[in-house]
This record gives sequence, structure tokens and C-alpha cells, in this order.
Amino acid sequence: MPTENSELAPPWFACPGQPPWRAGWRQGESEAWLLQQWMPFWRSLDADQRSNYLSRWEPPDEDWREYITEHWV
Repeated sequence: MPTENSELAPPWFACPGQPPWRAGWRQGESEAWLLQQWMPFWRSLDADQRSNYLSRWEPPDEDWREYITEHWV
């Protein structure tokens, strides 16, 4: 888990070229990383922090933006 002064890279950096709906996010190493590291980090951010995060780590497409902001909250 990142420290207070660090950020965790988003899923599209952890698994480049993979869409948010791929089965790998629900099984194996990708699932463990998503559920144990990234989701707790993402859920710890308030709305302003999430907006700032997405400005720094621009999602590669609208599918990723939708999953991050609507499905994985």
C-alpha cells in the first residue's frame, strides 16, 4: 500500500493494453493486486483527490474512465 505521500499507479499502467472488463481483473494476480492494493488506495481518496489523480494519470479511454468513476468505487 502506498504511503501517505505516494500514489499507486492505476490499473492501465499495471496491465497496459488491457481493458477494464477483462476476465483477468476477476482472477489470479491481477485480481489480487486490484482488490488488495489498488481498490483500497482508490477508495481512500475523496472526490477532489480522485479528480486530481485522474488529471495526473489520464485514463487511456472512456471505458477506463467509466469503470474507475462508476463501477470500481
